[in-house]
Amino acid sequence: MADKFPLDEFDAAPLRGGRHRIRRTAKHRINEFLKIVVISAVVALVGFGGLKLIDSLNTFDGSAVVVAQNTDDLNRPVVVVLDGTTAQGLAAKWATKLANNYNVATAANFVPATGGQVAATTVYYRDSADAFTAAAIAKAIATKTGTAVVTQSSDFTDAITVVLGKDLK
Repeated sequence: MADKFPLDEFDAAPLRGGRHRIRRTAKHRINEFLKIVVISAVVALVGFGGLKLIDSLNTFDGSAVVVAQNTDDLNRPVVVVLDGTTAQGLAAKWATKLANNYNVATAANFVPATGGQVAATTVYYRDSADAFTAAAIAKAIATKTGTAVVTQSSDFTDAITVVLGKDLK
């Protein structure tokens, strides 16, 4: 095939040519390794310096107020307030009032299985150890409404559940 085409510079390539064919000595390998180590160290230092610079631009001065949960709240039973009426915001209102003295977890609407509205405000507790707290909550509600029933029940999963009824004024 070479007879049909004229010779050019590629046909005259040396038998041993190019850097990839040079036999590498231990000195070459050590130099290459040291280059990689130095480049890696420079990249790491530049990255570390950049992160320190970005961190120094942080405007947090430590003067922010951190509100810690009172350790007494952790020992108190969880209270959930449920609105069994059609009134808007009733559960949130009572949850806010009770949150000053009790560990109120949430406030939500409640629809009984029978449908309609709950007639009487009731404070349910699961464990007999929470009976005193449930009675105190019922008393706090009763001073505003005139009635509140305290009942032990396992129908609700929380320690104390307050179901607000139509009798709430």
